[in-house]
Amino acid sequence: MKFKMLGLLLVSTLALAAAATAAAPPIVAKAIAVGTMQATTIHAQSGTAVLDSITIRPGGNFGWHVHGAPVAVIVTGGTLTVFDPKVQGCAPFKVSKGQSFVEPANHIHLARNDGTTNVTLYAFYLGFKDPSQANVAKTQPKGCNA
Repeated sequence: MKFKMLGLLLVSTLALAAAATAAAPPIVAKAIAVGTMQATTIHAQSGTAVLDSITIRPGGNFGWHVHGAPVAVIVTGGTLTVFDPKVQGCAPFKVSKGQSFVEPANHIHLARNDGTTNVTLYAFYLGFKDPSQANVAKTQPKGCNA
């Protein structure tokens, strides 16, 4: 009788363990930021990938700069003002929460927070040869008044 009970208990335990294992997904993914974007073609080189979480306080300004690798940006809070000499004659454009954009490597631009609340964003750099090249200061290009 003890062996029958032990056997029944063992079979029941294995059945419960199998059911619990089958119910749990083998991979769990959670989006940490989502943003709409325009189609783009980016050529990334081999190297280091870096994901930065960035907060820009009101009045904060990156200054004119380039990145040593392509970067995909998702704005998760506030509104970022961007100046790009290749977009509408360097007229400022806004990128707000839930929007994103992609910049090629070594492309000059300026981004700042003209609002009254923090701007938060994720920047995913694709293929640095040298991660110290994340933001390289440059001078203001002709025709841009930011």
